[in-house]
Amino acid sequence: MTGLPKYRWQRQTMAETFERIRQTPTQPWVALGDFLDDWRRSDRDDRSELVEEPITLKEDDGAELRRWAAFCAATVEWLCWQDKLPFPSWTNNPLYHLDEPWFLYPGDLLKPWQLATTPTPFRMRKIFGGDHMLDRV
Repeated sequence: MTGLPKYRWQRQTMAETFERIRQTPTQPWVALGDFLDDWRRSDRDDRSELVEEPITLKEDDGAELRRWAAFCAATVEWLCWQDKLPFPSWTNNPLYHLDEPWFLYPGDLLKPWQLATTPTPFRMRKIFGGDHMLDRV
């Protein structure tokens, strides 16, 4: 059978994921979970297509959306590293690095664990949430 698309669903890119976070800021984990599902259900050779298009911050985007932009960039680098895929160049943008640390789990008792186990792409951006942040968002 020719002419049928390889995937029977519309795969969500990271750029689309970030736009969903912008539109529904109270549910960022839902958008990220949908992206991760599509990443994991896609063939390894097709995954780069999901992260080629850069996410876009606007001048009036606040601090919370900037955090999520940094989180998205770190997620892309972490997933690409795991799959031995090249990082898209847009993840190098300094806008996707935070000035202040962001601990996903508040409380002094959890800080040492988050500092010790957070993957490098997140740590580089001052995002700390441990080593299971993307297991199932």
